[in-house]
Amino acid sequence: MDMTLHRLRSWEEFKQALVRCHADCVFFAVEDYPLGNPPISLRLLFTCGRDTYVFSDFARGDHMAQTGIPIRAGRGLPYVLKEDVEAFLKRELGRPIQVVDFTMTTFL
Repeated sequence: MDMTLHRLRSWEEFKQALVRCHADCVFFAVEDYPLGNPPISLRLLFTCGRDTYVFSDFARGDHMAQTGIPIRAGRGLPYVLKEDVEAFLKRELGRPIQVVDFTMTTFL
């Protein structure tokens, strides 16, 4: 069986795929992105069967550009709270969904 990686360009595409697949878990990672302001990005992903769906959002001031998820600052470093991702997904999907932070695994 083939495994396919779907890189989706917009939040709406990602949301539609998430609803279509009835996914019950979304993983996220906050990553360095030098062109962002501040220089971070937010990667969301979920699996559906053997396929993986990925969406990246980029910082624009105090929030992510497409999702509007807030960007916090502490000790001069920008970050995104898991609780903010959970609240956003619940609001957009109309139901709670498991959210897993895999930020540290992206550095390995």
